[in-house]
Amino acid sequence: MKKLFAIAILGSVVLVSCKKSSGGGAPLQATINGKATSFGTEASGLTSSGGGQYTIVVAGVSGTTSPNAFSVTVESSSPIVAGTYTDTSTTNFGGLQYIPYNTTNFFASAGQASHPTKVVVTSVSSTQISGTFQGTLYAGQDTTTTPETITNGSFNVKLTAQ
Repeated sequence: MKKLFAIAILGSVVLVSCKKSSGGGAPLQATINGKATSFGTEASGLTSSGGGQYTIVVAGVSGTTSPNAFSVTVESSSPIVAGTYTDTSTTNFGGLQYIPYNTTNFFASAGQASHPTKVVVTSVSSTQISGTFQGTLYAGQDTTTTPETITNGSFNVKLTAQ
């Protein structure tokens, strides 16, 4: 359910990202299958909480003519603080989603220890979040598909409350 929520919120964050500026530095970038990719100078973050769950989604798009979308999701049962979040944790979840242009597939964290995703929040406040990430993403979270390998990921964006 967490992953479906994150994918649903990705669309709204991408729309918001067109209006918000980054917090400086590299707003959202990663190396995907060996190719360095920047997900826009307009990447942004969205925070929400309710029902005992706290969520931050950072998202951006690469390019304008054939944009790819990428998001980083952090969820916790307590307010999000600096620390490590993984796709196998039920209390400190960290996940990644990648939607290449002109495809019906989305690639996401699989939520299995044998295919880990890690998000490290290095700094977070009510207005800004920064950190790093890495992981192996699969089409529809199906680990039998060819993966997208994410390395050298980083984010540093302003946050907006939902």
